[in-house]
Amino acid sequence: MEFGMDTLRALEPLHRVCQVCNLWPWRLAPPPDPEGILLRRSRWLELYGWTVLMAATSFTAYGLFQESSVEEKKDSESTISSIGHTVDFIQLVGMRVAHLASLLEALWQRQAQRGFFVELGEIDRLLSKALRVDVEAMRLQMRRQTSRRAVWILCCYAVSQLLILGAKLLSRGDRFPIYWVSYLLPLLVCGLRYFQIFNATQLVRQRLDVLLVALQQLQLHQKGPAVDTVLEAQEDLEQAAMDRLIAVRLLYQRVWALVALLNRCYGLSMLMQVGNDFLAITSNCYWMFLNFRQSAASPFDILQIVASGVWSAPHLGNVLVLSVLCDRTAQGATRLALCLHQVSVDLRNESHNALITQFSLQLLHQRLHFSAAGFFNVDCTLLYTIVGATTTYLIILIQFHMSESTIGGGSNGQ
Repeated sequence: MEFGMDTLRALEPLHRVCQVCNLWPWRLAPPPDPEGILLRRSRWLELYGWTVLMAATSFTAYGLFQESSVEEKKDSESTISSIGHTVDFIQLVGMRVAHLASLLEALWQRQAQRGFFVELGEIDRLLSKALRVDVEAMRLQMRRQTSRRAVWILCCYAVSQLLILGAKLLSRGDRFPIYWVSYLLPLLVCGLRYFQIFNATQLVRQRLDVLLVALQQLQLHQKGPAVDTVLEAQEDLEQAAMDRLIAVRLLYQRVWALVALLNRCYGLSMLMQVGNDFLAITSNCYWMFLNFRQSAASPFDILQIVASGVWSAPHLGNVLVLSVLCDRTAQGATRLALCLHQVSVDLRNESHNALITQFSLQLLHQRLHFSAAGFFNVDCTLLYTIVGATTTYLIILIQFHMSESTIGGGSNGQ
């Protein structure tokens, strides 16, 4: 289990931050770890997580009841202001619900989280033993990439939030900062949950790339002159290649099981996060349309429209990165299948043919897919679905708004 422990040590800074945000209820086993426990249960972290979950649930319920009481008192507010307030409220509720789902799943699927890293450790052990892969170099590369991605994501979040805060402060007075603070905390926790998913998916993709390279280097049939000593050497090389191919096959089966554990760990979060992002993108696009229709083309109005677009940038970026990353990782199985049939084999050798056939059937039936709690697969087709659904709902909302404006204008004319 030392390989799994080394991977956890490499990701320790991320896990520390996730512990503070209630997304990682485990603590690392202190070295040395002869029993291979990897992660130890922390009742304090679990208590902390349940406490924060109950507090966040109560705060969300209180916000819903408070909003319903405020709605009864708003009679003199303009139509555009009322729609803007509703859009803000919808986004806040959606973000809080996604936040609650992430906290609940982190506690509910904690055993699956541990199982994910146990399985990852077994894969790394087999990579090092059977394929002679430098696993330590992989971990160092992963840690550098994780740090670099974290910096970029933090910068994007900071720029978008500072721009929207500055633009809204120019127009809304003292009310928006309170809304922004209550929105910012669940936004950052949901962003961290996305980063956990990105990192786990990248771990799977990295192992698939190693298997692809190993498969590209395989040659089951060694051509050479018919000399006894040369034939014996060729048989040894072919047997070694057969052993490597068997190892690749077993490793792919473990990677497939690793993806199943990833879906258990983060399926609910992916479902709620993507749903919240779709809601935020649609409502923001509708709000931008209303602002554009009512604006006087002044720099201030243009700034408000741009700020609303930037407000949607983190949501759009998260869905885009998640879809592309999951799609490219799932395509790793397809690349393995294509590479498998390019391996040089002896067609007269039954063991070669049988192994190739079995591996092909395995790749056919054990397809990699990332699922949002079984409701839909997360890949590039998700982007087309979101774009189509957003367009449809925007057309419906705009038609309702224009029909209400026409009715209101006709009644005023009378």
